[in-house]
Amino acid sequence: MPLPVFPADTDAWPLRRVTRARDADEQADNLSQWNQRYDQLSPGSFEGSVTELWLPKSQVFMETANRALRQTCAAWPRSVWFGIPAARDGMMSLGGKPLSSRAVCIRDGGAEFDLLTAPDFNLFGVVVDRLAFADYLDRAARQDLDRLLLQGDVRNLAPGRKESLCATLARVLADAHHPDFPDAEALQERIFSALADALLSHDTEPVPTRRTRLIHQATVDRVRQYVLDNPEHPPTIPELCAHLHLSRRALQNCFEDVTGMPPVAYMRSLRLNAVRRELRHGSGLRPISSIAYDWGFTHMSQFARDYRRLFGELPSESLRHA
Repeated sequence: MPLPVFPADTDAWPLRRVTRARDADEQADNLSQWNQRYDQLSPGSFEGSVTELWLPKSQVFMETANRALRQTCAAWPRSVWFGIPAARDGMMSLGGKPLSSRAVCIRDGGAEFDLLTAPDFNLFGVVVDRLAFADYLDRAARQDLDRLLLQGDVRNLAPGRKESLCATLARVLADAHHPDFPDAEALQERIFSALADALLSHDTEPVPTRRTRLIHQATVDRVRQYVLDNPEHPPTIPELCAHLHLSRRALQNCFEDVTGMPPVAYMRSLRLNAVRRELRHGSGLRPISSIAYDWGFTHMSQFARDYRRLFGELPSESLRHA
């Protein structure tokens, strides 16, 4: 993964841009310096946007999308990511942990994580240079960043505190776009200060890990990997149960708990996303039927119906758009 590219001329700060996407993977590519892949899970035409701001020691963005996504993500190395989703309780999860409406997510950069989003969501994200933020915490509050991060990767903020944090980030994004914006160092200071307040607040609560949910998440992850490793042979439910040593009911419970979908529908979505990815990013020389067959779709009429139901367009339209 490439390191973030900062301009040599500091007068160029802040750097702000807005991108819009009609495809989940296109949305993933629009976030600079991240290594990620998105799978669309809920049906319908996709629309999303990313408003992104780069400052000397941080990246701030607001991401919106109108469909549920499975995001496999990793922020740039030697950083810390803070994710602040706006969603109702339980509509999103990080690594199998349900996110409440007061949740803030925290992960080290360079390490992959999974985020399951709500069908219609917006999320503020902040990625900070690890050393710079650690130095700020030491100078401003005599606190050690490593020790603070040991408290867990999901925190619940007190009522009103999360709204205040989101309002601060929204103002930073807006001020950076204003002709008379404050200088980049002032914007940077506001971001570090807001994150420090959230981390150091006495009413911030680490979210306990529910062992059953983590086991369910691990099962879903194993099924996903199995599907990706065996694209030409989609496993049946009896095959999965035998492979995982689970009953049909136990397998169903894992998927309902983690994804809100039956296992067959989830696996089909993964395979359809894989076909769409190849249609949009491949050479365009292979027939659609060959690509579909590679991912276990042997009945072309059913494949086309399933594809259109999930993405709101036929495979041939995706190929033309590419």
